[in-house]
Amino acid sequence: MSEKRKFNIGNAFHNFNWKKRLIMYVAVILLAVAYIFIFSDSNYRVHKKYNNKIKELEVENEKQKKNVEIQSTYEGISDRKDSLTLERYRREQLNMKKPDEDLFIIK
Repeated sequence: MSEKRKFNIGNAFHNFNWKKRLIMYVAVILLAVAYIFIFSDSNYRVHKKYNNKIKELEVENEKQKKNVEIQSTYEGISDRKDSLTLERYRREQLNMKKPDEDLFIIK
């Protein structure tokens, strides 16, 4: 009686010698790496582009923070040359004080 052997991928792979198996493992790994880094939607170029965009936005954010800080410091002062007005503004809005004074903030 002749038995028909069913095709089994495990049996087919088991028949390869170690060199063929190694070549297959390396080929599959290289294909997977190539797919991940080149062909997928989140490939290396996309990540590099996003990282550059993040750096640009961080620099822009710092510039905007400095700009807002500068503008908000003297906001609402019509006469910036008047030292009494500047002193009053700094005392009230920025909670600044003279070296020999004590400052109490009541909210």
